Amino acid sequence: MSLIDRAGAVLRVVMLCLLVTSVYWAGLHGPFVFDDFSALVQNTRIHVSDLSWSSLRRAIFSFEPGGSGRQLAMASFAVNYALGGLDPWGWKLAGLLVHLANTWLVYLLCIRLLLLAGIRQWARSAAWIIALLWAIHPLQVSTVLYVVQRMETMSLTFVLLALLAYLRGRQLQGQGLNGWVWIGACVPLFGLSLACKESAALLPAYTLALESTLLGFRAGDARIQRFWRWAYAGGVVVAMLLFVAVVLPHYASADAYATRDFSAWQRVLTQLRLLPFYLLQMLLPLPRWMPFYYDDLTASTSLFSPLTTAGGAILLSVLLFGAIWLRRRMPLLSLGALWFFAAHLLTSNVVPLELAFEHRNYFALFGVLVALADLARRIPVRDGPGIKMVAIGAIVLVFGFLGVVRSATWGEPLLLATELASLNPGSPRAAHDLGVLYYEMADGHPGSPFVDFARREFERESSLPNASVLAEQSLILMDAAQGRPANPALWARLHDRLRTRAITPQTTGALFGMLGNREKGVELDDDALDQAFMLMFEKVQFPPYSYALVADHALRHSKNEALARQLLDKAVDRSVETPEYLQVLIHGLRKGGHEALALAVIERAKMRGMEP
Repeated sequence: MSLIDRAGAVLRVVMLCLLVTSVYWAGLHGPFVFDDFSALVQNTRIHVSDLSWSSLRRAIFSFEPGGSGRQLAMASFAVNYALGGLDPWGWKLAGLLVHLANTWLVYLLCIRLLLLAGIRQWARSAAWIIALLWAIHPLQVSTVLYVVQRMETMSLTFVLLALLAYLRGRQLQGQGLNGWVWIGACVPLFGLSLACKESAALLPAYTLALESTLLGFRAGDARIQRFWRWAYAGGVVVAMLLFVAVVLPHYASADAYATRDFSAWQRVLTQLRLLPFYLLQMLLPLPRWMPFYYDDLTASTSLFSPLTTAGGAILLSVLLFGAIWLRRRMPLLSLGALWFFAAHLLTSNVVPLELAFEHRNYFALFGVLVALADLARRIPVRDGPGIKMVAIGAIVLVFGFLGVVRSATWGEPLLLATELASLNPGSPRAAHDLGVLYYEMADGHPGSPFVDFARREFERESSLPNASVLAEQSLILMDAAQGRPANPALWARLHDRLRTRAITPQTTGALFGMLGNREKGVELDDDALDQAFMLMFEKVQFPPYSYALVADHALRHSKNEALARQLLDKAVDRSVETPEYLQVLIHGLRKGGHEALALAVIERAKMRGMEP
């Protein structure tokens, strides 16, 4: 490559990054949202004051109570806190930098794919446009500016690097050269990607799609060619056996979906409607199609309830089998379609995740754009490519404009909250966010009109069909903060929801949030709070420390030693897999002066075959 060509390549990358930055810049001033609070803001284990190894080690193993998973992403969040505390701007800037790196990698990958498909004229320009559309698409805003989803974007960084390394190694093998060093580099990259998020497990599906289309399992050495064919065939068979024998039985059980109000079968059926909807969001990215919250979504109960489930199944079948049939005639289009389906193999399967989230399309969008680009180049035109260039330019401008508008909305807390509530009036989460924002705007003044706005929004949230106990929790805490007596009607509503609704993560967070406020001195109805926890514990099992926390509340606030004893028995029973926790529990009871309860815990542990 000549010096001029290199300068041109650098200029294209710089322009790409500047354009993408200009789309997202206004959004950097926005707030933390939804899971940002539980995973980051309230996760004190990543709130490190320095970047020493001991501090980082604590943060690395802070994703969940068990301390496993997503270590690299959690470390990056700890660095953010050490550098700038809880100011969202720095966290969102880091997310944008990761997205810019991914944009560059998408550009490089796209060049390789186009050249591999035999497209040499305008290959770099076409790759640049595809990468730009992928980066500025309005659907990406809720991934890039949603801080916790850096887990998703960082994971893709290493997946993209692995795909580039894999392509390089396989192309060398296709020329009869040694490409194993490049292919071997995929292993550590795969590990780094998994250390960000489990969606990295889809990398073999992406490489299989490459082999089935552009690469064709070809190699200069017949033995290597046979190796890849047998390796992928064996991998597919093993994956299917594991799915049928291990994954499906595990997630098909009722216990796996105890925190959901739908079953594994209903979840899979619902994806038949959602995948076509994701395609609609990609092709027509209007604000009304991107509400961010999908908690009002009703699960499909059969192929014909609702009828769109069957329609989605037909459409997806046509697209999938069409992509497989065209893998030799139109390999680039086939690859893009297969990547879309592969990107949803985990999140549209039996794993008990929420039904829908926009960030699940972060890589899937690239597959769709690659497929559309292959279609666009095949459209015949009489008067040369000019009309195509004008149309593509118009699409870039429209998508860029919509991306800027959505990013700017995400940059203003009140605008974002009101926008989400108006886009999706049936979403309890959107209503709750708006209510919380109104209450914060009251700034602690009981006479502020924003207090009434917040109360009205929480009451509206409570009236929605899919509402959790968050509305009642907020209203109870508002009354307590303003010195009002406990409202028995609110507690009765909260208890009724616990009896009749599934115990979701929002439910758990709401109750333990109330417990945390009580420990800070907020006056609550302690007996009613105990009853709420017991209703929740009847439906879902928790780690031992959860029962111990409520037992502590029963001892110190409710003065109900019998209830505390009952909860401590549950804590012991749940410590079978973590018997070391018993020492912590016994020490805490003795320190609090509850020797009789400590002895009762020891006796219970011995009955369960544990030696505390």
